[in-house]
Amino acid sequence: MPEYTNSRQEIEMNYSLSRKEALGLLAVRADTEDGDATFVIPKFNYLAYRDNEKNSQANVYISLGAGGAEFKDDTDLVGLASVQADYETRRIYTLAHIETIQSSGGSDLNHFRYRAGFAPYVEGYEAIHTWLIGQVDYSPEMSDDWTVTPLVRVFYSNLLLEAGVSLKGDPFFALITHF
Repeated sequence: MPEYTNSRQEIEMNYSLSRKEALGLLAVRADTEDGDATFVIPKFNYLAYRDNEKNSQANVYISLGAGGAEFKDDTDLVGLASVQADYETRRIYTLAHIETIQSSGGSDLNHFRYRAGFAPYVEGYEAIHTWLIGQVDYSPEMSDDWTVTPLVRVFYSNLLLEAGVSLKGDPFFALITHF
């Protein structure tokens, strides 16, 4: 799952152990107010709650991890904790995500994201699906701490692509594939 903006690039890979548990590896490069920081963190993802209804689904995910960071030519130990909650129907989508990376040397990175969107049309399972989404990101340690990005999400089969441009003119790109 690569995700790209001008001030933050990340890639995450996960391997599902069960329908509720996955092992992952997260790599992040971020332009913080104090300089560039790079984080590499193995993590454990857990589906803490799922509510499947006939026309909707709600989920809560928790992730914990520990790894390393490079900041100003120093390396630090880091810990990661995140919570993500989402709710969607075939027409509406919303998501809230809170992630904190805390380091032993002060190269912390906190990220808050909220999304709301809608599907302009509803198709069957085998069709191409499109969503129009508004995304708000807040990262207090970043040089560009607030970002608002309208984006388009398109998915088909096992591929999901998101692309947009923030209100400040910065590109956003994400790709997810399931094997």
